[in-house]
Amino acid sequence: MKKTAIIIMAVILAAIIVLGAIVYFWPHSLTDRIAENDLLFVTCTTLGAKDGAAHNDTRTWENIAVTKDILNLMDGHTFRRSLPFSDSGMTPREKLLVISIYEGGDLVDSVILSDSGQMSMGGANYIMSGADEFIGEFINLIDTTD
Repeated sequence: MKKTAIIIMAVILAAIIVLGAIVYFWPHSLTDRIAENDLLFVTCTTLGAKDGAAHNDTRTWENIAVTKDILNLMDGHTFRRSLPFSDSGMTPREKLLVISIYEGGDLVDSVILSDSGQMSMGGANYIMSGADEFIGEFINLIDTTD
């Protein structure tokens, strides 16, 4: 009887751990944090070398209204939590995108995304596959909206 109870408890514990991992790493969308009536303040910094010296080019967009096109783009690029013991530093290859989200004139959240796929938002670290493509599409979209 004791052996059966131990096996049942081990199976239940394993199921809880697996379920917890599934919930923890479940893909999310930026549309969970950004609503259609929000305004965005966007900064994109492109890093590189020019004539053998470090160079960065920063572009800024203010008061970008969230449109259906922006929400559709964000819905198509999901992200997930990173491992809790992973390095929390961000290492962009070339681009770093910062999206500040304003609701009713108040800053409610910020999203920092590097083209290497590392993301920081709400005090947690995330990973987005295809981040480089997302940054390019997002910049093209707000350039046409602006």
